[in-house]
Amino acid sequence: MKEMLELVEGRTDGLDSIEEQLRDFVLYSLDANGEKLKGLLEYTTEKLAERDENLEDMVSAMKKEIEELKGELTIYKVALSNGMLSSRLKQQAKDVPKLEKFKGAQSAMESWAKHEL
Repeated sequence: MKEMLELVEGRTDGLDSIEEQLRDFVLYSLDANGEKLKGLLEYTTEKLAERDENLEDMVSAMKKEIEELKGELTIYKVALSNGMLSSRLKQQAKDVPKLEKFKGAQSAMESWAKHEL
């Protein structure tokens, strides 16, 4: 009986040793994977920060370009409205031939002859 008890105790000690080795292996694996994940997370965060910075630069450049285009548009609108005003003034200044008083009967051939000159 004593031999059986010693045999069982020896095996439980062996199982305890295996359990401890397994626990150490799992902890080591988790720690190694944790370090890899931490490195990957830092790398990803760094890349996202770079992209964010690039996007902010692009947005700033686009805003600047939009402001420049708005300025150009304002200049074109002013130029266009000034051109329209001057063209209206020119139209008003044109001489319009006055109608001659009707002096009796006139044939269609005579009317055409006057307008062709």
